[in-house]
Amino acid sequence: MEFMESGLRARRRARARFWIVGASTIALAFSAGAARAQETAATSAQDGATIVVTGSRLVTNGMESPVPVTAVQAEELEAMDPGALINSVSQLPQFYGNSTPNNSNFFVRGGTGNLNLRGLGANRTLTLLNGRRVPSTSAFGGVDINLFPEAMISGIETVTGGASAAYGTDAVAGVVNFLLNTNFEGIEAGLQGGITERGDGENYEAKLAFGTRIGDRGHLLVAASRAEQDGIHDLTSRDWYQGWGAVQVGGVWADYPHVHSISASFDGIISAPGTVINGLAFNRDGGYAPFQLGSPSQGVVGGAGPAAGRASGGGGDDLNGEAFTLYPDTDRYSIFAYGDYEVSDNVTLFAQYMRGYNHQFQYNTPRSSLYGSPTAITIFQDNAFLPESLRTLMQENDIPSFSLRRAGSLEDIGDVWFEDRTTQNVGTAGFKANIASGGFLDGWQVNGYYQYGRSRRVWDQYSLRVDRIFAAVDAVEDEGGNVVCRVSTFAGGAAAFPGCQPINLFGRGNASAAAVDYVMGNDVGQHVDTPLYFANLGYIGETLSYDAVAPKRNITTFQQHFAEVSAHGELFQLPAGAVSLAIGASYRKESIRQIVQDTTNQPSNHDGGVRPVMCNNAEIGLRGVNGADCANTVGFQFSKVSNIQGEADVKEAFAETLIPLFDDGAGRSATLNLSGRWADYSGSGTIWAYKGGIDISLTEDVRLRGTYSRDVRAGNLSERFDKTGGTGNVLDPRTGAQNATWAGQTYQVTIFSGGNPAIKPESADTFTAGVVFQPVFAPGLSASVDWYTVNISDAIATVGTNEVARRCFAENDPQFCSLVTTDPAQDGKIILVGNQYVNVAQSRVQGVDAELGYRSDVRLLGGDEQLGARVFLSWLLDRSDVGATGTVTRFDGLTGLAPDTGAQGLFPKLKITGNVNYRNGPFSAFLQGRLIGQGTRTFLFGPAPAVEGVNIADNSVPAVFYADLRLSYDLSLLGAETQIWGSVTNLFDRAPPITGTYSTFTGTSGQYNAGLFDVLGRRFTVGVKLRM
Repeated sequence: MEFMESGLRARRRARARFWIVGASTIALAFSAGAARAQETAATSAQDGATIVVTGSRLVTNGMESPVPVTAVQAEELEAMDPGALINSVSQLPQFYGNSTPNNSNFFVRGGTGNLNLRGLGANRTLTLLNGRRVPSTSAFGGVDINLFPEAMISGIETVTGGASAAYGTDAVAGVVNFLLNTNFEGIEAGLQGGITERGDGENYEAKLAFGTRIGDRGHLLVAASRAEQDGIHDLTSRDWYQGWGAVQVGGVWADYPHVHSISASFDGIISAPGTVINGLAFNRDGGYAPFQLGSPSQGVVGGAGPAAGRASGGGGDDLNGEAFTLYPDTDRYSIFAYGDYEVSDNVTLFAQYMRGYNHQFQYNTPRSSLYGSPTAITIFQDNAFLPESLRTLMQENDIPSFSLRRAGSLEDIGDVWFEDRTTQNVGTAGFKANIASGGFLDGWQVNGYYQYGRSRRVWDQYSLRVDRIFAAVDAVEDEGGNVVCRVSTFAGGAAAFPGCQPINLFGRGNASAAAVDYVMGNDVGQHVDTPLYFANLGYIGETLSYDAVAPKRNITTFQQHFAEVSAHGELFQLPAGAVSLAIGASYRKESIRQIVQDTTNQPSNHDGGVRPVMCNNAEIGLRGVNGADCANTVGFQFSKVSNIQGEADVKEAFAETLIPLFDDGAGRSATLNLSGRWADYSGSGTIWAYKGGIDISLTEDVRLRGTYSRDVRAGNLSERFDKTGGTGNVLDPRTGAQNATWAGQTYQVTIFSGGNPAIKPESADTFTAGVVFQPVFAPGLSASVDWYTVNISDAIATVGTNEVARRCFAENDPQFCSLVTTDPAQDGKIILVGNQYVNVAQSRVQGVDAELGYRSDVRLLGGDEQLGARVFLSWLLDRSDVGATGTVTRFDGLTGLAPDTGAQGLFPKLKITGNVNYRNGPFSAFLQGRLIGQGTRTFLFGPAPAVEGVNIADNSVPAVFYADLRLSYDLSLLGAETQIWGSVTNLFDRAPPITGTYSTFTGTSGQYNAGLFDVLGRRFTVGVKLRM
């Protein structure tokens, strides 16, 4: 905790300095440029911006796209949400389950900005920056848009139909293209700061951009931005948090407040079934008394298992309320530079550099876990810290030991957190040329570029050392009456656990600082030289050498080389217009290298024989090691990460044509769009993607459009190379006729899971059909409605160890038989199963998108006024997956948390975002409304359907409407165009719907759905923008 608080104080001091220096720098810049501003008008990032359709290699504008496109300019994005870029984009309803700072927990690292179109996954959403790919920041293929240069983004275009034929892999759900204003000239700056109504979540952001002509032919642009936000790590700071949880009473699940664990507590609960001490609970100072059971309750006090441990009220603790990350501490910056030079009237060279950094801090959830059936710690009768009265009770009743079920407290072993730092550098160089030969290719444009990108992600974890806790908790008195670790009284134990410090976990805050340091990882500064093993490659002759700077550090480096050349122009004229063609070829190579610095795991991560967590060993005095951690391959709790290394490349060629079919000159016309792409992926071979689309104008007012596309997604770096090894059980599926010795038995085997370098690309069939209405009689009005369906076959997934074995022996499937190894020397016993990624699953999404826009000059108050309005609607008809066994899992309509599993629903049937923008001279107002429709918590409890009043009291999740307001005023300051603005997000302070759940693993933390709903409440932001 001290580490975190000192870091926050340092950031606040840095923030104060930044505001002073930043304001002074901007003031000087604008003062120096004031004279020039009187002579030369600046080009704003928004002035004259042309929205160009992304989903095609051939240029068309606005709503004339043959594919559904949503275009939003930067000014509107800023008004939609004043925070991080990912927050603004997430207001658009076609995104489901974006990775945002709000949506953070142990399994999802907060602070990142990965986009998820249609809810098909970030790995099926292609994110571009100015039409070009950028390196991934995740082994799963996600791009963190928080690293983008916000100061130069002029808008985004979202293509919500398949676009693999135009852009290649990953564009199954669609494409999101962030446009850069590389023509910017002048100076533009902004400062803003904000805070929540509760006085937390303090944040700021600063931006500065400068662009100028260099001579008659050159242009230079530089920009930078910096943002920071304090984290919120206390759920009790929100009135709506009352420790809600789900309790099953009489077979019916219902929500209750103040649900506490009765399986574990911060002070410890004794589990010794059938004895007089079972259910005794320790208090803060180490004393004990019978546990006070609340009502209603579920499970047994001190019990374990999936139904264990909860009650409303009574004794026990809320395991997460005061140390759960509602919003992570975030710190990010970006630097951008661009230059171009016209070497002739027809040829321009350009170069671009971008650097982005994103840093976040958050608490782990759960904190240190010493509870549950396989993970509790054992307390023996001779424990030196045991209260004497309790020891006597154990002796009188012949109780040699008991399980202590305890959660980590912030006062001892509960200060568990991680930090995540991502740095990205991308350099691009290329040319743009126009052919002016006067011949067949006259007017064609030829473009080419090479781009190199490198992302480096550093993840530091601070957590309980399970390689030490069992030795430390077994405290005894030595011959001199000193309290020591029992292993320290054995010669072999002292050597195996040097410096062992006995720890007192009865009550909280009773452990010595030395003991806490010992079990929480104190190897920082230690020098390590160790052979380096890769999970997917084994030992390749490398040695890892480092000085430990964190208890555990994971460093992942992604590299991308990309080269492309393309050309487009008109081929010839038809009666209805010119036939256009675009052709091109590209080469892309991507690599991953993930190295884990873990002082508990040497040789590094690992050769198959390294087990930092020892098992019980009488010779060295080690006892009480639980079954789950015995022979564990990692020494830190919740931290199994492997060293992996791999690279893949792809060669591609593509073509697209636009053919006008007819045009009668009276508003009726038709255009055919065809495209195709050939790709050769290393490890998986060749594949085609293609698309056909038609655009028909019935009148000047009404257009019809439709597309069909075959889209592809190649396996990402994780699916190819992230291979982990271990042991587990398999149910031998063979019949007696196949193997009389092992048929039907369950036994332990070696298991390799994850990466498959030869995984085949998955394919998808996408259909869209829509109508566009732009009435001539109502200038400024436009509307569109589009139906879509995406069906993914051969989806990449794992099927589970037992299913691999079953498909081999029961179905004789060669894809799975290649993953099973038997030993003839053991009568054909299965000894290895590869639970690797295979092409077996299916996914489907279907829905309707609608968009309405209006902009016009008005005279409501008799002045120079403009009124604009936009509405975005998404209606989800189907979102489902078909697993390897044929089981259909439905998601559409799920918006809460399942009470039994905590599964997060991210798919409301209806999502609407609408806004009205009014301007009167220098004053403007922007009012936004967001509706998340009514939903359902769960469809199933195991195989049984969820039925209200039968097995769940309330299975509905209410609809939520949010309102946001932004006001601004324009004036002249220091010779610059200045805008002062303020905004209120979540104007009516709407709380998230409560959908209680409960997990023996995490407690009541999941009582709200942060993937859909606002959890911060009303918040305020003010700022100033200057342009010249």
